[in-house]
Amino acid sequence: MSAPLDVLLLEDSALDAELLVLELRRAGFSPTWRRVDDREGYLAALAGDPDIVLADYSLPQLTALDALELLRDSGQDIPVIVVSGAMSEEACVEALRHGAVDYLLKDRLTRLGPAVEHALEQRRLVRERARARLASTRHQQRFRAAFDNAPLGMAVTTPGGEILEANPALVAMVPGPRVDLRGGRLTAVVAEEDHAVVEDHVRALVDGGDPVTNHEIRLRGSDGAVTWTHYTASLIHDGDPAARRLVHQFLDITARRRAEQELVRQAEELTRTNAELQELDRLKSTFVATVSHELRTPLSNICGYTEMLTEADETDLGPAQRRMVEVVDRNAGRLLALIEDLLTFARTESGTLSPNLTPVDVQELVEQVLRDLGPSASAAGVTLRTRPAPGPVVVPADRLQVERVLVNLLSNAVKFTSPGGTAVVSTQVGESTVAVTVADDGPGIPVEEQARLFQRFFRAHDAYTRQIPGTGLGLSIARAIVEAHGGTIELTSRPGTGTTVVVTLPR
Repeated sequence: MSAPLDVLLLEDSALDAELLVLELRRAGFSPTWRRVDDREGYLAALAGDPDIVLADYSLPQLTALDALELLRDSGQDIPVIVVSGAMSEEACVEALRHGAVDYLLKDRLTRLGPAVEHALEQRRLVRERARARLASTRHQQRFRAAFDNAPLGMAVTTPGGEILEANPALVAMVPGPRVDLRGGRLTAVVAEEDHAVVEDHVRALVDGGDPVTNHEIRLRGSDGAVTWTHYTASLIHDGDPAARRLVHQFLDITARRRAEQELVRQAEELTRTNAELQELDRLKSTFVATVSHELRTPLSNICGYTEMLTEADETDLGPAQRRMVEVVDRNAGRLLALIEDLLTFARTESGTLSPNLTPVDVQELVEQVLRDLGPSASAAGVTLRTRPAPGPVVVPADRLQVERVLVNLLSNAVKFTSPGGTAVVSTQVGESTVAVTVADDGPGIPVEEQARLFQRFFRAHDAYTRQIPGTGLGLSIARAIVEAHGGTIELTSRPGTGTTVVVTLPR
């Protein structure tokens, strides 16, 4: 298949032009051509960007040398072959000097085809080199722009460590006055204790290994100040070992390192503070346990004697005296209950709250607690009721501890239920558990307070506004006891409708 070829003929002889076209066809080309013989026609034809120009050396209106000058001025890279009937050696050299790619005589046109092929190949190579140079220039420009504007500190060095380029970010990253780093050694700005890290990294790259890239090194300025950086490097070359270069990158992590050091300092301080608080908490628990224990014995004696006095014959005490004894007995009982709470709380805090498990009839224990709290409930105008499960309900439990749970829950129900209200204790038996439910129809508990009810010393807002006595330990102690038995305790409450607490114990 013939190769298409756009030919511009600078020729004043139509016959010679036909001969040139015929020879091109014989050489395997399929030419489209145009013949001109003056300056205006030549310039107009050049605008069409032909593939090649075949120019007669000496035309009356435009010589080949003039045509080469005009072509050079246009900036086009169209190859020109000078064709003439007769040319001296000097003329040939002059034509080549002006930019002709070849010359030949009209009586030797058999060389025209190879000459055109060679000229076109030369033009292709020239254009490829031009494109390569342009691409290289653009690549260098992009690299330079990225290099100069990178937020990372960057340096280009020889494998030996000489700095060829250093971007502004790196110059600013090195502590102290800003200086031109080019021509210096990279190790001059790296802290001496980190030289080995950089050298090992570079050696691994140059030797073709797989270096570790996660390095944290210090840049040290002339004033001794330090910038902590995350460091990595890469090797670049064009296949020529002598042209190998290293691109080093530094990310400033000084702020992060300072933050980490501050976090470590704060963690150590928190550890010390926590240890001090734990010691204070231990001393507090020890103090509470000691004082409570010392108070319990005399209070137990007081309660015993007041009970004896209240059971004495009416002839032994007058009405006024009996009322006084009852007040003493009631308040001594409250103090004794408070001390029991504090002792239980202390055992909970120290981790010594271990139940002494024996068979306990839960229903019988509920009825006992209801009898014990009956007088205080009646005085508050609250009715206590029970909904027992059929038959004995026996669980392995510490009787005194479970009694403390029931007393705390029912005491809360009585204290927070308005006069005329009711508190109901019901017992349900499951396959492997027993559930005791204490429900009242009191004012309920606000939703925002319910999550904190089992926290020690927390008291609901209603307890303060209504001046209801208490320590805020009852529910936290109840939960500790129930969980020590392997059970659960759950509270639900709706403001205006009452509160329900369910204690579940394993059978």
